[in-house]
Amino acid sequence: MRSLIPLGLLIWGVAPWISAQSYSDYLGAGHNNGITAITSHEENSQEGGGTSVDGFPISDPDLLADASRFLSQATLGYDFEMVQQVAAMGYEAWLDEQMSLPAEPTTGISLDLEERLGEEGPIYGMFTFRSAWLNQVLRSNDLLRHRMNYALSQIFVVSTFGSDLFEDVTMLSSGYYDLLGQNAFGNYRDLLAGISTNVSMGLYLSHLNNPKSDPANNIHPDENYAREIMQLFSIGLYELNNDGTRKLSPDGNFIATYNNDDIREFAKVFTGFGTGGPGGSFGGGDEENYEAAANYPMAMYDEWHEPGEKHLLNGMVVPAGQTGQQDYEMAIDNLYQHPNVGPFISKALIQFYVSANPSPAYINRVATVFNDNGQGERGDLGAVLKAILLDPEARDCSAINNATAGKLREPLVRYTQFLKAFNVSNPAGFFLDPMYTWGENVGQVPMYSPSVFNFYQPEFQPNGPIAEQNLVAPVFQIHNSSTAIGYINMVNQWTFLEYPMDDLTEEVVDETNLEVNLRAEMDYSNEYGIVDDPVELLDRLNLLLAAGQLSDNTQQVILTALQEVEEPFNRLNLAIYLVLISPDYAILKKSFFVY
Repeated sequence: MRSLIPLGLLIWGVAPWISAQSYSDYLGAGHNNGITAITSHEENSQEGGGTSVDGFPISDPDLLADASRFLSQATLGYDFEMVQQVAAMGYEAWLDEQMSLPAEPTTGISLDLEERLGEEGPIYGMFTFRSAWLNQVLRSNDLLRHRMNYALSQIFVVSTFGSDLFEDVTMLSSGYYDLLGQNAFGNYRDLLAGISTNVSMGLYLSHLNNPKSDPANNIHPDENYAREIMQLFSIGLYELNNDGTRKLSPDGNFIATYNNDDIREFAKVFTGFGTGGPGGSFGGGDEENYEAAANYPMAMYDEWHEPGEKHLLNGMVVPAGQTGQQDYEMAIDNLYQHPNVGPFISKALIQFYVSANPSPAYINRVATVFNDNGQGERGDLGAVLKAILLDPEARDCSAINNATAGKLREPLVRYTQFLKAFNVSNPAGFFLDPMYTWGENVGQVPMYSPSVFNFYQPEFQPNGPIAEQNLVAPVFQIHNSSTAIGYINMVNQWTFLEYPMDDLTEEVVDETNLEVNLRAEMDYSNEYGIVDDPVELLDRLNLLLAAGQLSDNTQQVILTALQEVEEPFNRLNLAIYLVLISPDYAILKKSFFVY
C-alpha cells in the first residue's frame, strides 16, 4: 500500500541515496578553510603529516594504520581517502561530524527498487530489503550510523528467518531497521519504547494482538515479549555492578533480575496492542494490512488491555484504573531506570565494536556515561558510542600485543569492508543483490539470525585455549568448518572470479524488460599503479584492509607468494585474497597509540 507511506520517506527526485554526501566545509580535497591539522606524535610534528591538510597529506604509516583501525571498529567499511581524512581530522571531530548527518532510511530505497522492478521483478520482500541495505551501506557517507544500526539490529533482534510473512513483506524489515537507525545516537528510552510498539517486533515476539485474560476460555497474556525485553533488551538475567560484574547474594550466589511472577506482570502490560495508522485494528491482519501498518507504531486498544494493578521490578506498582498506554509508559520507565541497563547495554556494544572481553574498568567507564552523559541525561547512546570508541582501552597501544584483546571480525563486516575499500560500482548505478550466494556460504545476512538470540551469544566460549582462560569469543559461534571454507570461497569469487556480488542482470532483463547492467566491479586503479612493487602493494593493503596488523611472518609469507607471480591481475588479486583470508586480518585488535 504505497499510497499510505508517509511523505517523509519519499525524499527522492533522482534516487538521492545513489549520490555521495555533499559537504560545504570538510577537511581535505582542497577544502582547508583555515583549518590546520597536526599529527598525534610530537616527534613527527614537522614531517610526515605536516600542517597542511589540502588533499589529506597525512603520510605517517603509524597514524594511518591507527586511523584505519579506528574505522574498522567504527564503521562497516571505508576507503583509503577516508583513512587519510580521519587521520587529519582527529577521531572526536569525525565522530561529531558523523553524528550530525541525517539518517538515510532503507525504506525509500526499497520503494525505489520495487518501483524500478515492478511486480515481475526477480526479488521481493526481505530480498528487496537486503539490496536496499547494501545500497544504503555502500552509497551514503553515514558510516558511523550504519555500524551502530547494524549493531543494534543484533541486540534488539527482529529476524525474517523462517517466516513467510517477513519474507514477503519488505516493510517489515525496512521499517524496523530504519527505526533503529533513527534512534542510533538518540536516547535509549526512546529506542526501547520505539521497538516495543513496532509492528515488526509485535509480530516477531507475539505481543501484537495480545489480548487480556479470559480464564473461561483459557486465554492468558502472551509472555514472550515480557521475557525478552528484560533478558535481551534491557537488564539481562543477573543483577550487575556498574562494571558489568555480577552481584552476589550473602550466600555467594548470583542474584536473578526477575522471576516468573515478574514476567507474568509485565505480560499484562503488553496486552491490548493492535495495528495503528489508517485502518488500524486489534486482531486479524494479512500481508497487505501489515505492509501498511509497518509504517506506524502499534496502537493501544483499552478494551483488550489487562485491567488492574501490575507489580513490576524494584517495588514499582502500576495502579489500577489507568489507560493501557499509561501502564505501558510506566513499565518502560521501570526498565529504563533499572541500574542494570547501563552496564548491560554498554558491555553489549563494546563487544560489537572493540573487544569480546572488555575489562570491568572499561565497562564501568562507559556505563557511567550511560548513567549520565555529563549533562544530566541518562541513556544518551551517542555519548555512549563516543565513550566506547575513544576509551583508552580502545585506543591503547598495549592491546596489540595482548592475546585477550580484540575480537573476531564478523563475516558480514569483512564483506562490506572489502566492497567499500575498493569503491564497488556498476553501470546501472544501483545494486541489486539478494545475497543468495553469500548467505549460502557464510550465513550472516542482515536481519536473518536464526532466533531472537542473534547469530551468536555474548557469552559463547569455543573449546580450547579461549574457554580454558575463561574468556569469551561470541563471533566464533558462527565460525566453523563450513562457514570458514565458505568465506574463503567467497573471497576467491570476489577476487579471481571478479564477482563481488551476485549478478542479476539477466534475470532483470528477462523479467522486467529493463536494459540494465548490474555486474559489480571494483576500482583497483590505485593498486594497479603500484602492483609492480610487491612490498609497496602489500603495505597499502595491510593498512587499508588489515589496519596495519599483519605480522612480519604473515607479510613475508604473502610477499614470497607475490614475488612468484608477475602478471598484474593475478598478483593483485592474490595479494587481496591472501590478506583477507589471513588470521591477522580476521582478528581485529584494539588500537595502536595512546593519545
